[in-house]
Amino acid sequence: MRISLLTVFFMTFTFPFCSHSAGVQVGRTRIIYDASKKEVALPLTNKEKDLPWLIQSWTDIGDGKTRGPFIITPPLFRLDAQKEQNLRITWSGQALPTDHESLFYMNVRTIPAMGKDEDDKNVLRLIYKTRLKLFWRPKGLHGTPVDTCKNLRFINDKNHLLVTNDGDFYSVFDSLKVGNTSLTKAELVAPKATVQFALPTAITSSKVSWRCITDYGNATEEFTSGMKDGA
Repeated sequence: MRISLLTVFFMTFTFPFCSHSAGVQVGRTRIIYDASKKEVALPLTNKEKDLPWLIQSWTDIGDGKTRGPFIITPPLFRLDAQKEQNLRITWSGQALPTDHESLFYMNVRTIPAMGKDEDDKNVLRLIYKTRLKLFWRPKGLHGTPVDTCKNLRFINDKNHLLVTNDGDFYSVFDSLKVGNTSLTKAELVAPKATVQFALPTAITSSKVSWRCITDYGNATEEFTSGMKDGA
């Protein structure tokens, strides 16, 4: 068997996070890079019984184009069936903010092998790209990510929900509701920042309830707060 980069047909699928990309299992749902560490590891496992996969990895700043300030080792390698290998992520030394977290994205592209018996066939190849959040966490930040989530502030401003994060950590929503209405487009709020989400006109409740995603990929307890009226 061999790795084939050229096939008659191919399709690429991108997932914000996929724990099992067609045979390749990614060992985490998010990456926390503690600035006190020299590197962080991301385990990959090939669950296939026979076929190897080609793995290509890189980081970006969130625009999908500009590379992030990290070195991935190895950036391109073959992962044989039933084998595991760690990607090692190392900070390049580029200056980053020291008073709050910074967000980058880790991309893992997995390309399947092609068996020798498929050389003369028209074969559809599915190439997967898994995309994970990578949080750069400086030393000496105040509080914890859960504290930051718990202390979010909410204001109703002309049918928009303003969410303010006064903390040093990102808050990524597992859920966010006003009354019984879920705001499905609410993703996250950065440190020292305010984001806004449109509110349905039918909402009359001022109660906000929310959960955030922890470093381990599960949800916090549910927090509640009143939604204040904007000035």
